Amino acid sequence: MRFVVIGATHGLGLALTKKLLDEGHKVVAGTLESEIPQTLASLLECYKDSLLVEPADVTCEDEISSFAKSTEAFFGKVDALCTVAGVLMQNDRVKNLLECDIVELRKTFEVNTIGPIIVAKYFYPIMEKGGKVITITSEGVAVRNAYSNFPCYALSKTATTKVSGILNSSTDDVDFYSVHPGRPMTNMNQNGEITAEESAEGIYRIMSGITEVSRKIWYIDYKGNPMEM
Repeated sequence: MRFVVIGATHGLGLALTKKLLDEGHKVVAGTLESEIPQTLASLLECYKDSLLVEPADVTCEDEISSFAKSTEAFFGKVDALCTVAGVLMQNDRVKNLLECDIVELRKTFEVNTIGPIIVAKYFYPIMEKGGKVITITSEGVAVRNAYSNFPCYALSKTATTKVSGILNSSTDDVDFYSVHPGRPMTNMNQNGEITAEESAEGIYRIMSGITEVSRKIWYIDYKGNPMEM
């Protein structure tokens, strides 16, 4: 199968890219860096015919447009895509919403919410019918239980989770999902409860169709279980 991972340089994105390649699939990996990072360079040595690494800054529409064109040239239609790229600003870890830096709030929304919309805009035309577009979200989006922790991040992820539902209502040939990855140990989350590899395994199973999910329930966890808004 043919997969795309955006935000593949480290953490969950890197683990997912490696898992897909190890299972024998072709992967286009998007990175924030303009040059191939060492973490992916080592994978290229092993999977040079199955892996393409390209810049993919989700805040840059021109770059994502070019990334989509490179993807189509590499292997044609896409069976499933996962956007892992996201930010949690350091100030957002210690300040409440009334204290937040509005510039950082805008940046958080630009990456976490607007970015996945840009990705969907340019990749939808090259998705295989019945394909899946996944955006990594958070358990902190629940509207019924509002917390003060990481307010800018939580707001951005709440919005992007709704994006998947809106896109599902706008299309009928591609399925959009917002997926809570569990609490993997990554650069963003130093106090994770599972490994990035365990989270990647679950997401791989959703992307490949091993774990069956319904587009009617588009906010799910990495095991395919429904999440509550």
